[in-house]
Amino acid sequence: MHARVPVLLIPLGALPLFAQASRFSPTQAATCQIVAALEDKATSSLVFAALLSGLALALFFVWSRERRLRSQRKRLRKTYMLGEEILGAASPENVLSRLVEALPGILGVSRVHLYVYNRATKALDSVTDDSTPPVSISLSSPPAGPQTGAVACFHYRTLLAIPDIGRSPFPLAGGIGPSPKSMLFVPMLTQGEVTGILELDQDDHARDFDADEQTLAQHLGNQIGVALRLLDQRTVQEQLFRTEKLAAVGRLISGVVNELQTPLNSISELASRAVERSRLGPAERDVAAIAAEAQKAAAMVARLVSFAAAEQGEARPVAIGTLLRNLIEFRESDWKASGIRVRDLTMREPLYVQGLQGQLEQIFLNLLVHAEQSLASAPQKTITIRTNVLAKRLLVEISFSAPPEVRKVEETAAVLGVTRSVIAGHGGEVRLIEKSGADPRFEVELPASTRDRSFGAVPLQAAPGDASRRWTALLIEPEDAPQRQILALLSGRGYRVVPVTNADTGLELAHRMRFDVAFCSVHAPGLNWVELSERMQSRVGGFVLMSDGFDPELSADFEEGSRFVLPKPVQEIDLERVLRTIESSLSAKIIPFKTGIA
Repeated sequence: MHARVPVLLIPLGALPLFAQASRFSPTQAATCQIVAALEDKATSSLVFAALLSGLALALFFVWSRERRLRSQRKRLRKTYMLGEEILGAASPENVLSRLVEALPGILGVSRVHLYVYNRATKALDSVTDDSTPPVSISLSSPPAGPQTGAVACFHYRTLLAIPDIGRSPFPLAGGIGPSPKSMLFVPMLTQGEVTGILELDQDDHARDFDADEQTLAQHLGNQIGVALRLLDQRTVQEQLFRTEKLAAVGRLISGVVNELQTPLNSISELASRAVERSRLGPAERDVAAIAAEAQKAAAMVARLVSFAAAEQGEARPVAIGTLLRNLIEFRESDWKASGIRVRDLTMREPLYVQGLQGQLEQIFLNLLVHAEQSLASAPQKTITIRTNVLAKRLLVEISFSAPPEVRKVEETAAVLGVTRSVIAGHGGEVRLIEKSGADPRFEVELPASTRDRSFGAVPLQAAPGDASRRWTALLIEPEDAPQRQILALLSGRGYRVVPVTNADTGLELAHRMRFDVAFCSVHAPGLNWVELSERMQSRVGGFVLMSDGFDPELSADFEEGSRFVLPKPVQEIDLERVLRTIESSLSAKIIPFKTGIA
C-alpha cells in the first residue's frame, strides 16, 4: 500500500499570487513566475495564429468571389457575341453551326440540337448540316427517345430541365444513338409563339442546370427565334424584290420588243413574197432560209413577251402538250450540247387547261432548267416528260436521272416555293416525288378543261361566277387542310388566289398588289386580325375573317360593310353568298378594282 500524497491544483494565472501568499521559498516563487510568463507567450501565439487564419480565409473568400464574377462576366461576353452572330446569320444551318461551336464553352454541354416548327406538317423539323439527314418529329405522335422531351417542351411552352433521364417521367431513354445523361429543352419564343426548340445534351455525367444557366439558355433560345423570324421575313422581301425586278425587266423587254416586232414582221413578209417570185430559181433556197429564220426570230420575241410581261388579261385555254413541245424545242440545242437525252412522252391529243400562257410557260421552263442543272454531274443524263389525264385532272410528270448525291436540296426547295404559288393560283398542285431506286420527278397537277369553239375553254368543274372579269383573292391561312379547301373553292369559281401563312406577309403583298377580297384566319401568326382588317380596308374590296365554328358575338361585332365572318370548315353556300355580295359591291363602283401588280 502506497501512501496517498495530496495534490494542490492551482490555475497558472494565479501562481504569482499564490506564491506570494504561500510559504514557498524564493526559488519556488521564481519558478511560478516563469511558468506564468510562458503561459502569456503561448496565449499570444494562439491569438496571432487565429488572426492569420481568419485573414487567410477572408482573402480566399474575396479571391474566389472575384474569380466567380470574372467567369460570369466572361460567359456573358461570349453570350452577347453569340447572340449578335445568331441575329446576323444567313440561314438556320449557320445558326446551328455557331451554337455547336460556342455553347460547349458557355454552358459546358456536349451536343446541341435545333428544331424549327413547321406549320404545314404540324411537326418539328431538325436543322442539320450536310453530313446528317434531317428529321421531322410529329407533334401528335412523337417517337420514343429524347425527341419526346422536345415535343413536351413545345406543348408546355416552358423550359424543361432533366438532370437525370433515368429518373425522368418522360420516356427519354432509347431511340436512335446513345442517350445523354442530362438534357435541357428550351422553347424559342417569338411574340408569344413557339417557333422551335433548342435541345442541350450532356453525355458525360448527370448534372443539374442551375438557375443562371437556365436563364441564359432561355435568352439564347428567344434570340434564335427572333433570328429565324427575321430570316423568313428576309426571304419574303427577297422574293418580292425579285418579282419587282422581273417586272421592271419585263417592261424593258416589252419596249424592246415593240421596236423589234415591226421590222421582223416586214422581213418575214418580204421573204415570203420573194419565195413566191423566185420559184424554180437559184435563190429560192436562200430566200426560204431567210423567211424561216425571220419567223423563228419573231416566235422568240413573242416568247420573251410571254415570259416577261405581267399578264393582266383573262384566263384562256392553254394547250399544255403544245406548250411543252415548244419548250423542248427551245432548249433542245443546249441539251444536246450538254449530252442530255430527252424522252417526249406527251399525249398527242389536245389537252387544255384554263390559265395564263406566260405564267404556265415560265413555270414549266423553271422545272426543266432545274432538271437540266441537276444533271450537270450525273453519269447518265435523261429527262422524261409525260402527260396524262386522271379524273378530270391533267398530270404533267418531269423526271430526271439525277442521283441523290448530286442534287441540291436548297435549290429544289426554292424552285418548288416559287412554283407552288403560281400553280395554286391555277387551281393545281406541284410536288417532288423521290423514291428509292427510282428517278426523282416533278408532278404538276392542273384542272383539265374542254375547248368549245364558240366559248373558248370551259373548266370541267367550274362553278358559276361573274365571267365579265377575273377576281383576285388573298388567302392568309397557316393550316394546310383549310388552305387547300378554300383554295379549291375559290379556284373553281375562277379566282386567282395568292396563299400565304402569315398576316405580316399578307399585308406586305397587299401594299404591292390589289386584291378584290382577303380571307384571314383568326389564328394567322403575325399582326392580329383586328389591326390587319383596319390596315387592309383601303386595299381590298372585302375582308373575310375565318373563325373556328359559328360565333354569333364575333359576327355581330365584326360584320359591317365589307367585312364578313365565315366559320370553318367553310361551306360552299356561305362562301357563294359572301362573294356575290363583294362582287356586286365592286361592280357597282364607278372606278372598279384592278387586279395585278399595283
